[in-house]
Amino acid sequence: MVLRLAEALGASLREANDLLHAAGLPAAYQQAELTGQDLAPYLAAIERLLAAHEPYPAMALDARYTVVAANQACAALFGPQLAGRNFVRDALADPAIAEAVVNWPEVAWAGLDRLRQDARRSPSDPELRSLIALAEAALEGISRPSQPDGGFMVCPWFRIGETVVRTIVMTARFDHPAELTLDELRVELMYPLDDAAERFFRAHNIHAS
Repeated sequence: MVLRLAEALGASLREANDLLHAAGLPAAYQQAELTGQDLAPYLAAIERLLAAHEPYPAMALDARYTVVAANQACAALFGPQLAGRNFVRDALADPAIAEAVVNWPEVAWAGLDRLRQDARRSPSDPELRSLIALAEAALEGISRPSQPDGGFMVCPWFRIGETVVRTIVMTARFDHPAELTLDELRVELMYPLDDAAERFFRAHNIHAS
């Protein structure tokens, strides 16, 4: 009954375990170490996906938006050594990032909506609440745009020097995982929206011969 309730509420596997614990029942879903042998084949699949996505940026994030892995194309937009950093916290704390994103209000409001949606699935997660508070503070006084500017979805447009790099973002996840870490991992795949973005990524492809 607890698991049925968790499913009806759209709760994450972690929250389902918390509900079971609150009811005095054992956890239904295990959690493996991210760097352990049990998850090695799954992380290898993510690494292959990231590498195959070159020359376009791609990164794997956990439930709290910490970068687990990133391909080398990410450096052109986000700088080196992205892995281990909290993507949302960095974006909100660094004014230069907001200045570099042409459609920052749209992206920031869409990001806040996504954080709130995640928090509904994991309402007891303090890190998500902290990120929501940061996002709300960063957006204070910034009006929400009425609709996406020039597209069907909100994706970041980066200003790199004199070039505007317009992107499309697609999210990939493991289907129906029964383990907490895999349930919380997602891969953000960025694609060029136009020819100018395509040329930018091709020009910064370090694997090109």
